[in-house]
Amino acid sequence: MDTPLSTRAAILTVLIQDRSFGLELIEKVHARTGGKIVLNEGTVYPALKALEREGLVRSFEGEPLAERGGRPRRYYELTGEGRRAALEQKRAVPGGVLRPARVF
Repeated sequence: MDTPLSTRAAILTVLIQDRSFGLELIEKVHARTGGKIVLNEGTVYPALKALEREGLVRSFEGEPLAERGGRPRRYYELTGEGRRAALEQKRAVPGGVLRPARVF
């Protein structure tokens, strides 16, 4: 499955800052783009799996959480190759892929 460029770019850009779990990643992309890029669970999880297969992202389970009924969250972070791809992408796109939302 090919991941759309904007989805891929958005995920890599957010993950270059810090690891995230899926819902947090969706919220960060929405906030950082002022709602211009909207990801949902049906978009973000297949994209994360594709990026993981490509070796750009790795996932791991966190500690079990009481608020999740004892289930752990799955976190995603960039690999070394993923970090290089994200930095290259950042250099290639003037102004960056995700710009902070302007507040009026």
